[in-house]
Amino acid sequence: MRFSRLFILAFNVSLLIPSLAQAEVWPQFRGATGSGVSTEKNLPVKWSDQQGILWSVALPGRANSSPAITTRRIDITTKTDDESLWIISFDRNSGKEIRKVKVGSGSLSATGPRNLWDHRHNSATPSPMADDKNIWAFFGTGLLVCLDAESGQIQWKRDLVKDYGPYNITFGMGSTPRLWGNLLYVTCMTKGPSYVVAFDKKTGNEVWKTNRKLPAKKDGADAYSTPTIFHNGNKTELLVSGSDHVNAYDPQTGKQLWIAGGLDIPSPFGRIIAAPVADSNVVIATSGNPGGGGLGYLKAFQQGRSGDITKTGLLWKYDVSTPDASTPLILNDKLFMVNQNGVASCLNLKNKKLLWKKRMKGQFYSALVAGDGKVYFLSIEGLCTVIDASNGDVLAENQLPGTFYSTPAISGGVIYLRSFDRLYAISGK
Repeated sequence: MRFSRLFILAFNVSLLIPSLAQAEVWPQFRGATGSGVSTEKNLPVKWSDQQGILWSVALPGRANSSPAITTRRIDITTKTDDESLWIISFDRNSGKEIRKVKVGSGSLSATGPRNLWDHRHNSATPSPMADDKNIWAFFGTGLLVCLDAESGQIQWKRDLVKDYGPYNITFGMGSTPRLWGNLLYVTCMTKGPSYVVAFDKKTGNEVWKTNRKLPAKKDGADAYSTPTIFHNGNKTELLVSGSDHVNAYDPQTGKQLWIAGGLDIPSPFGRIIAAPVADSNVVIATSGNPGGGGLGYLKAFQQGRSGDITKTGLLWKYDVSTPDASTPLILNDKLFMVNQNGVASCLNLKNKKLLWKKRMKGQFYSALVAGDGKVYFLSIEGLCTVIDASNGDVLAENQLPGTFYSTPAISGGVIYLRSFDRLYAISGK
């Protein structure tokens, strides 16, 4: 009898292992490539602080970094009142804290008035990256660090301000790196040093560095955007948007593959925050729209069938109710976006035809994410509006307490939301 019970238990556990292995991880900002799209099914639709919450945990300090989800962990960063910078890991099933490691200290160096940014972000704005063995984190102080996930020991660290020069950027460095293959890509787009640099993820050694000093006036030289990986036919491109330009690099060598300009706006405050997005051979770049002032726009670029970069050209431009900080999303040849004041739009990716537009409640900085035929719009005030991607119908409006600038993460049928000071795991069941 005892053997039978053990056999049944082992059999049941073995049934769980494949599902765990098949669960999609979300190892960095907007997933592995930065598309923001999950392939998982049965994602949550409805929740509140009274239902649908698997668990939630309080976080020390305050930050805007998004969670990185691996097979068994959730990793986040934060900054506490004493200016300490932390990496904190949680068990993804229970929310139990695994480890909290102080990796450095320091605050942002920002030339802009403190009252314009201090209540919104700090040196823990960039999101961490992770796999089952390691955690990588970048902070607005210039600290780049790799942590062993099992022991919590620092494997290597770099001071990019010391290595490459101080940040001359109005609101302080806030760009999140991108991890792809064996390389970690960091972008710096400021009035001072501007570059894209790739590091070996295991050693922290520089693999390549490409200067990116492009013509842009005043705050137009600044960018807070994250690189995106684009599978363009049989090529992989690293897309970078900022300093009034969007361009692509060979991820292995740093060679520039193409560049397109014209993202400047008639304002001295024309920085770029939203990341580039791409699909179906179309790249979308978002110009700044500070304060929702109607200055920003989207540009769609399409590469010629021959792959010759000289045949890359402007497909269309759209300048109504465009985002500022919120990165748009492409799903099934549709482009979804929301401006700061809550006007959401859906365009045909190929010809910019407006498919629908509607007003949502609240202010929006968080990037869009999607999965299971649903698009998630998370406001600063914690209201997440769930939209049917096929027709634009509102499926639910879900309210949580807190301040949310962070972008959601999706893994294992669960949506993870991070407010300034709390992490939520949501199943909706």
